[in-house]
Amino acid sequence: MWPFWGRRLQVAGGLALIFLIFLTSHGLVAALSVTLLLLTAYLVRHLWQLAALDRWLRHPERPSPRGVGEWGDVFYRLGKQLRMSRDNQDMAVASLEQMLEATRSLPDGVVILDPRGRIAWLNDAAERYLGLSRQRDVGQFVYYLLRNARFAEWMALDDGSQPLRMRAPNQPETLLNLQMVPIQHHQRMLLCHDVTELDRVDAMRRDFVANVSHELRTPITVIAGFLEGFADMEAPSPEQFKQHVGLLCEQTDRIRHLLDDLLVLARLEGEQDMKNETVDVPALVAALAGEARSLSQGRHQVEVQIDTRARLIGRSQDLHSAFGNLVSNAVRYTPEGGRIRLRWALTESNGAAFSVSDTGEGIEPQHIPRLTERFYRVDRGRSRATGGTGLGLAIVKHVLQRHQGKLKVESTVGKGSTFTAVLPADRVIPELSPGAMPAPEAGGA
Repeated sequence: MWPFWGRRLQVAGGLALIFLIFLTSHGLVAALSVTLLLLTAYLVRHLWQLAALDRWLRHPERPSPRGVGEWGDVFYRLGKQLRMSRDNQDMAVASLEQMLEATRSLPDGVVILDPRGRIAWLNDAAERYLGLSRQRDVGQFVYYLLRNARFAEWMALDDGSQPLRMRAPNQPETLLNLQMVPIQHHQRMLLCHDVTELDRVDAMRRDFVANVSHELRTPITVIAGFLEGFADMEAPSPEQFKQHVGLLCEQTDRIRHLLDDLLVLARLEGEQDMKNETVDVPALVAALAGEARSLSQGRHQVEVQIDTRARLIGRSQDLHSAFGNLVSNAVRYTPEGGRIRLRWALTESNGAAFSVSDTGEGIEPQHIPRLTERFYRVDRGRSRATGGTGLGLAIVKHVLQRHQGKLKVESTVGKGSTFTAVLPADRVIPELSPGAMPAPEAGGA
């Protein structure tokens, strides 16, 4: 405050001093005339500076004028404030552009609606999901562009707490979850989220629960029936009791196998890290061949072909479970007198593959893509008759995924099938020297 009033007081004191000097030397009229002339000049200078300020305010892009005296300070401060304002405006514009660019790249659709429901802005995902166009549809009513009765009713409710699920207009296979969020200036933000995968997983969960319930219901019903029969019997004969106990054991084994497979799947899906070890696959294949012969009980010819002594980096327990499922399936679904061949070899991409070939009935092409689904069976009656749980190939798929591998299925109806577990090159340990390991058994039984 003092610098401003100090200058004013200096000017007033100077005029008073000049007035007194002229009053004493030339009289009152001369003193008043000189003082009035000086005041007029001072006023003209202020008016001239005000005119310069007015011109600058009308055209702020021009350089600031040069002020005289206190006007120099005024123009300096105004110019400084203008530069700061421009810098802040540039920063705000840059931040806004950055935010819009980030929002434009969001995987979820965003549509800004004005108070009347017209599109003010939308991002790339909204164009993709809702079939809108930023160049064509901005300023249009969203009701007219998305002609869907459920969407119109939902918009009319104006209830942001109630989301809406609907199919994407131009992508019927995509399921969208729409939500309305109020924002400032009475605008609204329409959010579109792709929930196709979540819906698929939820459907799989419902099917899984239904399938488990169905698989358990049959053996439990059989066991309950036998127990009720025993309760009604006064004294069952040893032959009857032995026969019934055998059937009960068969059903309990079926439940046990099902629960074991479910626990294996739960472990494979729940474990985040896998402890790797060196897996001696040739020895594993030889052991699986022995298990196949034991399960076959001489009804099949089991052959083993080991083309490489290479080993794997992985988890031995999981690979034994996956490869064992492929082998047991081949034994179960190959008619008596058929041939089963186990093969371990390198691939063209320096990876490795374990394959199981059989001479069974084969699988029709439409079933092959779904074989690894839980509880999916080509022939439910035949699968249950052979003791399958419907989870074996699902376990194989999860084990191979944990080892960055994949399952290939080749089948010809009436001739047989080949299931191949392919492992990547970075999982393969090069084969040992010829004398480091004994030759595998390659005969049949």
